[in-house]
Amino acid sequence: MRELDESALKRTYPVYDEPRLLIAGTATFFVILLFFLHPVHHKDTAWLALIAAFLTISFTNPHDVQDVLRNHVEWDTLLFFAGLFVLVEVCAAMGLLEAIGGALASIIKAQEEDQQLTIAITLILWVSSIASAFLDNIPYTATMIPVVKILSDELPETLPLKTLAWALSFGACLGGNGTLLGASANIVTAGIATNRGYSISFMNFFYPGMLTLIITIAIANVYMLTVYIWV
Repeated sequence: MRELDESALKRTYPVYDEPRLLIAGTATFFVILLFFLHPVHHKDTAWLALIAAFLTISFTNPHDVQDVLRNHVEWDTLLFFAGLFVLVEVCAAMGLLEAIGGALASIIKAQEEDQQLTIAITLILWVSSIASAFLDNIPYTATMIPVVKILSDELPETLPLKTLAWALSFGACLGGNGTLLGASANIVTAGIATNRGYSISFMNFFYPGMLTLIITIAIANVYMLTVYIWV
């Protein structure tokens, strides 16, 4: 194994301004801490992040805030996120996400009792992954949680809530690997790469992303069936 050369790393990635790094690091630490303390203070996490960002800019670059906002903020990525969230909220308001949840519930209830859990795990996993690949997984998951809870309440003997929750979690999480739109990290990375001269298009990401989605969801499906059905 190659030995880590700390001096080479410092030469390659030097810290040009340690006081500013300390201010930015401290602000980031407190933002993350406040995120974890949300059940205590109940403040909107978006406002916490915005306030911390503007305070950091004010203390690290007080004489040229406009330059920071103009040249160092990923506006194209932020505007894309805004448009994506509006689109997903429109889909939710039109009932698309509820229709997906209702269709899943109907199919699962129509199965034989001894097959319901197997069908539920498989359906929730795959449908959640495909939906999360093209829609943001947060509103989809928020819509599916009541559906999963209702299924568990109506059929507690055959559909345990913990098992359905794991299937939903695996599907929504791993589905983000499927397309460029599936996860926030994908979009941010694509934006940074574009600004550095490396373009990542939707189709460039789609082929390896979908292959990764299929493989990981298949593994998760086998794992869940092994743990909750076969063993």
